Amino acid sequence: MTSDISTQLSFTKFKQDLIKKDKRRLLSWANYELYVAFHRHESGQEAPALLQGENEARYIAANDQETLQRFLTNAKFADGSDLLIKALPLAELARNAHLYNLSIQLIDKEDRLTIGGALMQLFGITAILKDDGGNEVIYEADAFFFEPEGGAETLPYGAVQHWRDIELEYTSTQEPSEIKSLYVFDDQLDWNNPHFPELPENAKALSELSSSAKAFFEHIRVPPLMGWEEKPATPHVPESLYQNSLLGADNHGAFNVLRAMVDKNIVPAANDIVLTITKDSKHGDEPADSPERWEIQIRFTTPLGFNAVFSPDWVEASLCKANKELPDNTGTHLASEKLRERIVNHLAWNFFQHGRSFVKTLFSTDLQGLLPGFIINSYGPFQPDYTDERFPCLARFQCGENGVPVLLLGPNESNYVCMPLAFEEIPESDVSPLIPRRNELISMESKSMLLAERYERLVIPASLIDFPDHWYQGIRVSNQYLKAKFIFGMRLNTLMTEIENEKATAAGSSLKWIVAGCAAALIGVMVVMNL
Repeated sequence: MTSDISTQLSFTKFKQDLIKKDKRRLLSWANYELYVAFHRHESGQEAPALLQGENEARYIAANDQETLQRFLTNAKFADGSDLLIKALPLAELARNAHLYNLSIQLIDKEDRLTIGGALMQLFGITAILKDDGGNEVIYEADAFFFEPEGGAETLPYGAVQHWRDIELEYTSTQEPSEIKSLYVFDDQLDWNNPHFPELPENAKALSELSSSAKAFFEHIRVPPLMGWEEKPATPHVPESLYQNSLLGADNHGAFNVLRAMVDKNIVPAANDIVLTITKDSKHGDEPADSPERWEIQIRFTTPLGFNAVFSPDWVEASLCKANKELPDNTGTHLASEKLRERIVNHLAWNFFQHGRSFVKTLFSTDLQGLLPGFIINSYGPFQPDYTDERFPCLARFQCGENGVPVLLLGPNESNYVCMPLAFEEIPESDVSPLIPRRNELISMESKSMLLAERYERLVIPASLIDFPDHWYQGIRVSNQYLKAKFIFGMRLNTLMTEIENEKATAAGSSLKWIVAGCAAALIGVMVVMNL
């Protein structure tokens, strides 16, 4: 996106720049004007017309109105729909194409040109800006969608955005410490409202941005052309709505809608959930008589048709053998019905917490804590009871000013076994003396207790755990947005797992094809002449 005044796009020059593949030059076309086909329904609602291709749908646009009108002469829409032609900048049309995974069919007097893939990101959600020091930074923006609890007022689309620092030309010179990605939020809203999601640390207020950065924020926050309003999910069996005695009666509604989506769209039937168990090799520094450990990886194909692969966990074999819902030997196994139910709830509560925050994730660790394991401040292992329907459950560990989100995994005498859902460094003065083996949790160097996100289990006294109503009733990132990000994350996880499992020579060959495929997607151009 640039600050140029919108002018009519020259089809010939645009096509020449596409062939040159100079992304900086291509970005200069973002605000050029296109004429776009719309149709108006009997209800008065207007939506972009779509051209259905063999493998994709496309917006229909031209660089002049007369050419588009001729192309649409024989177009047929649903009964009661009227044809409209509207002028839009390429940046706006590309932003919507990116949101809905569409392409753009450009029409000229003699040629047609289909652009899609990463070009939609370049034209629609990318800008060249300046940082506080006057240095050039290229940002790619992601706007958050929100949904309320029970139809209450929600945050407007794009009120919070994540701007990722990217390079238009890959040089591999940028160190991770130099990446300047940031969260930007509209500070005219009341972020002291407890029902608002918690802003990320160091998020930047819109009012503090430069004029060009403010313009980019406003471009990204324009509501999409097609509504993203998600129809409320309904459970497969309405009478089996999730209830948890740990939560207040009014704190189940939003979770039930989200859980229904996970149950319907994410987790398949139990006999389609695969547990791959292999014997873990002993490390050189381990005693010869150390207990046998198993590496367990869970994967499945979702009802939507994509593969979900999660990070493996390492469990003592004896703990698995002692749990009747888990396999008692290595190999490939299918999940039990009780284990499937726990997977649904485990993922749903992790999704719920993702919706309360803005942390970027690939979701690969969202099943951590599902299996037996050791507790860092207890002498005994954790053995989950998959028949206890109270667990897992989102809760607050009262420690410090705001408290730490944790996933309750099960009871432990007068304590709960918890897994932190956020990285926190808690000053020693805020760490309660009631916590078992407290001193062993305090770092002697930092004089603080470090909690790792979705990594370790610890026991916390029940008196330090509570369930604040606004955590369950507040505004969250929308379920549909979470589902879209989960699909993206799992596709990437699957790809990386396949690469890791390849032999060295095969991996090299596969990687060449992957790089070639990425390069093709990056350009995302197909020229169709004289059609």
